[in-house]
Amino acid sequence: MTFWRLFKALVLVTVMVSPVSPGAKAEADGGVDDCAGTTASALLAEGCRSLDAFMSAFNSRDSAKWAQTLNYPHVRIAGGDVMVWQTPEDYARTNDLEKLAASGWHHSKWDWRHLVQSSDDKLHFTVQFSRYDDQDRRLVSYESFYIVTRKDGHWGVQARSSYAGVKVPGAAF
Repeated sequence: MTFWRLFKALVLVTVMVSPVSPGAKAEADGGVDDCAGTTASALLAEGCRSLDAFMSAFNSRDSAKWAQTLNYPHVRIAGGDVMVWQTPEDYARTNDLEKLAASGWHHSKWDWRHLVQSSDDKLHFTVQFSRYDDQDRRLVSYESFYIVTRKDGHWGVQARSSYAGVKVPGAAF
């Protein structure tokens, strides 16, 4: 799929499934986490494992490890920008998580993840994540849209769109 076809599909699906008005930030938990407890299908379980690996690697602040949880090209839409990384090396090079930590962020958690569409090799999730400080105080929460795909046997996050903005120009956060 070409970049522009992927981009148009991502924007269309984001608009169609967004449970809040564009730009809104959810301030409290409230969604059902399809990944909590026992999952009903093997596909959902794969998607949940991929999202958990993404968040675990993100919180480890290891950019190379985080890059391995993705599929490429990887697309992020946020803050009015569309960012595309072609390789894990490109992604790791531009995502020094210590820069986000300097803003007061310590870690993030999924508040909920809801599978809205699926096929044998692609899963669409609406999610909400929150960022926390080192005292585990919630700083902010954002609803987002994640596309998890299977490429060459690897499940990973292929694309995401959020209202989180861009804290560091060129970075994925």
